[in-house]
Amino acid sequence: MINCNVCGHLNPDGRITCENCGSDLSDSPDLGGSDEDDEFF
Repeated sequence: MINCNVCGHLNPDGRITCENCGSDLSDSPDLGGSDEDDEFF
């Protein structure tokens, strides 16, 4: 399941937009789209 960062709706795996609000899910941490907290060596 992919959690929408905008509305919090749980979307099935494989979705690229939220079923509820239509937001882009590519930035969701559930997809690995955000590397802000990752450390690179």
